[in-house]
Amino acid sequence: MKAIHNLSKEARQEIISILLEKRSRKELAEELGITPAAIVKFTKGLTHPSDDTILKTFEIAKDDEKERIIDVILNDLVNSVIEVFSEYPNANTEKIDELKKILDEIEGKKLLASSGFI
Repeated sequence: MKAIHNLSKEARQEIISILLEKRSRKELAEELGITPAAIVKFTKGLTHPSDDTILKTFEIAKDDEKERIIDVILNDLVNSVIEVFSEYPNANTEKIDELKKILDEIEGKKLLASSGFI
């Protein structure tokens, strides 16, 4: 998933923190197939989880954790887009229109699903 590759270090750290709320460092390390020392380094911001480790978080996360992880990812992506357009206000407006179209389509699907049409 390309969105994972583009995640900030802070978002990666937040994802690990979410999973540590219901697990010990040792338990999380075992579930992710990494060392407890790696978990400590992640939480202290000394290193950050790899793309593979972040993808693995989806495999081990409970439903409520997955929702929170997805929120972290979406917030990070939105902040990245805002940053780009803030720094480059003359950016291609066609891309803004494309983003709006995509978001409208997603919202339309959500409305249909919540109404029981999908």
